[in-house]
Amino acid sequence: MRLKRSWIAIAAVCGLLACGGGADGDESPGGSSAEVAEAPAAETAPTGAQGFDPALAADGEALLQAKGCTACHRVGGGRLVGPDLAGVTQRRSPEFIVAMIVNPDSMLANDATAKQLLGEYYTPMQNQSVTRQDAEALLEFFKRNDVGGQ
Repeated sequence: MRLKRSWIAIAAVCGLLACGGGADGDESPGGSSAEVAEAPAAETAPTGAQGFDPALAADGEALLQAKGCTACHRVGGGRLVGPDLAGVTQRRSPEFIVAMIVNPDSMLANDATAKQLLGEYYTPMQNQSVTRQDAEALLEFFKRNDVGGQ
């Protein structure tokens, strides 16, 4: 019970630290109306990390820090508050990854895999107001990381 309380406290602090991200010209919370629309249940079949756009991957790496993703996620090194993102493109489809980044609230309400992750990690992913374009840059970073690219 004490361990669960500790995780809840850590999650609350991470949520407070990581919930920023709108000051650099990003859209208002929730993103554009197209991004706020309910996310479809995304298939979770991985497609691997065949190829990536190096420039977009570099943008994604910068976004990972700027949006505060590292407050809850590691990319290699094991789980933190949320899952380790190393190998994510081998575990999940690109559609799932992008939908979870852009509209985690809808995914947590409607997607079985997202609900399973919530049950495992006890902490809902925070909506960071990430645009679809930025989510695709993050996906390219994950692809690059998963194939060992630099």
